[in-house]
Amino acid sequence: MHMASEDSLRAFYDASLLPVLQEIEAERQKVLNAFLIHIGIGIAAGIPLFAFASPIAGIAAVVIAAIVFFIRFGSKIGELKKRFKEQVIGKIVNFIHADLSFDHTRFIPQSVYNKSKLYLSSISRYNGDDMVSGTVGKTNIRFSELHTQQVRKSGKSTTVVTIFRGLFFVADFNKNFVGETFVLPDTAESTFGGLGTFFQKMNMSRPKLVKLEDIEFEKAFAVYGSDQIEARYILSTALMQRILTFKKKTRCDISLSFIDSSVFIGIPVNKDLFEAPMFSSMINYSMIAEYYSYLTLCIGIVEDLDLNTRIWSKE
Repeated sequence: MHMASEDSLRAFYDASLLPVLQEIEAERQKVLNAFLIHIGIGIAAGIPLFAFASPIAGIAAVVIAAIVFFIRFGSKIGELKKRFKEQVIGKIVNFIHADLSFDHTRFIPQSVYNKSKLYLSSISRYNGDDMVSGTVGKTNIRFSELHTQQVRKSGKSTTVVTIFRGLFFVADFNKNFVGETFVLPDTAESTFGGLGTFFQKMNMSRPKLVKLEDIEFEKAFAVYGSDQIEARYILSTALMQRILTFKKKTRCDISLSFIDSSVFIGIPVNKDLFEAPMFSSMINYSMIAEYYSYLTLCIGIVEDLDLNTRIWSKE
């Protein structure tokens, strides 16, 4: 895997990404200028309508101008966003690891998300994009952005609640697990201290609580397992330390599960990643560096959790 230094990432940006970004930026400027012209016309028409007809007529003029713009330029915006993902994000993925592919139209299937049992709330809406897949060393991996939501209705009011939003990662663990093991953020311990264990044990939606010897790990995570011996076998001292280090790296409340022969990891990120900026310049190295850091975070999970070391073989 290509873990670039600041200098090599900058050199890659200058040589491979900047020429493409400059081309896309020129097109973005044209679209933005067209948007400003349309809105300007809408405002010019709307001001006298607002003053002499009605406020609604004035606002309608601006809205109509915006609608006309999107009818005329909507496909062009979609084309720019697609080009950014294929020619910029795709290149970054291949720069990090040549054996990985990127498809901005695909995402982790809902069946895989459900199989992980990381987030048990029922889902009304399931969306995603930006799938990275392939092999890192001996390990098959997949990850994408996901956004899962639940629509809740109470009387006449409707509320849309986010269940999970972020990067969802799946990798082959090269072991057919007998049971199911879950490593979840320990909100009870952090909120209730010593009483946390009581609330963890009362979690009826999970298998039995697994108590481990690592105090730091116990403070960060609650572990549940349908096979207590296997859960302790999976969560070796080395793996627990690697998971803790990875949690600190992400600065997120990550969740993991070990089911069948896969490890599933949810990394909450409260924003859309890898998107082309339409109202700011594409020529932005810090934006590219941020996208690179999220991609290396996920691709680096193989090394972070030492998944290529085959301590077990599949039965």
